[in-house]
Amino acid sequence: MKIAVSGWSLHRSFQAGKLKLLDFPRKIREKFEIRGIELNSPFFESLEDDYLKRLKERVRENEMEVINIAVDNEGNLASLDERTRRQAVENHKKWIYIAKKIGSPSFRANAGGYDSTSEDVIKACIKSFSELCQEAKREGIVILIENHGGISSNPDVIIRIIQEVGEGIGTCPDFGNFPDEIRYSGLEKIAKYARVAHAKFYGFDEKGEDPKIDASRCIGILKKAGFDGWLSIEFEGKGNEEEGLSKSIKLCEKYI
Repeated sequence: MKIAVSGWSLHRSFQAGKLKLLDFPRKIREKFEIRGIELNSPFFESLEDDYLKRLKERVRENEMEVINIAVDNEGNLASLDERTRRQAVENHKKWIYIAKKIGSPSFRANAGGYDSTSEDVIKACIKSFSELCQEAKREGIVILIENHGGISSNPDVIIRIIQEVGEGIGTCPDFGNFPDEIRYSGLEKIAKYARVAHAKFYGFDEKGEDPKIDASRCIGILKKAGFDGWLSIEFEGKGNEEEGLSKSIKLCEKYI
């Protein structure tokens, strides 16, 4: 298991304009001595080929590796309005080619279904992921589904989507996104399909542990499932982001 850093760990810096995506690879390499980075779609300043080429060069120059792209704000893949659903699929399809151009093996798409968890909504989501994966598979890109709200708050729904879509899809288990009462049982269910995982933390006690997230238990679940991929840190706590990220890295290293 290897540690990566998600751009979301420094989301306030990105959103305030203090950090640019083109500078992200160098910052993570020099400041934290980590070799893997996960990019977030809202932080791309452009989707034009020239920008993507420059981004790929920055990654290569710093001897880094893009492990995944977390894609947001591209529409509801579980919409019951067919026109809306199809537009969301088309919006997501461009990320297949963006991932390929910058060398990312995968991207995460949100399942949607935030207003309803009905059978029709689940079927609409399965249809969308099936269409995405069919095209992504031809390009050698894997689509990931994360426990990230909506219908993906239910681990059994995630498993159903994975099983019905078949090839070209995996999970991105997140330590923090399931409801507290099913946090660990939910992770156990989806861990065996993991291609990338999110190590989410909110804060730390005097021992360097997150009181809300049992890091040892979460990493143990991944190990038991045979996961040996990238563990991408998402620090979401208050205070200094870089300090929080450093503590998150130490906590993961402790149990890996």
